[in-house]
Amino acid sequence: MTMTLGGIAGVILAGIFGYLGARLARASSRESNTTDNWSEMFKANEAQLARMDTRITQQDERINRLESMLRDEQKRFRLAIMFIRDLLRWIEHHVPGQQPPAVPDSLKEEV
Repeated sequence: MTMTLGGIAGVILAGIFGYLGARLARASSRESNTTDNWSEMFKANEAQLARMDTRITQQDERINRLESMLRDEQKRFRLAIMFIRDLLRWIEHHVPGQQPPAVPDSLKEEV
């Protein structure tokens, strides 16, 4: 009977250790899969961030170009308005009695 109880206890212990071993293997496999998933997600995230950095750099360059163009256009506009004012004064002084061309409505406030 001792042998039988020992055999039964051995079978039970083997079953328990087998169950625990299988459970640990599944948990280890899940952790490995989770780690792989996180690793893939981080790689995808890094690639997306690199694309966004490139896009932001391109947008910054475009904004800088547009701001520079705007400054140049504003400078030319101010110079053109000053030139028109000078021309109108010159016409008034050197060609008395002649009416200069009408200033467009969109420029009347500036001139």
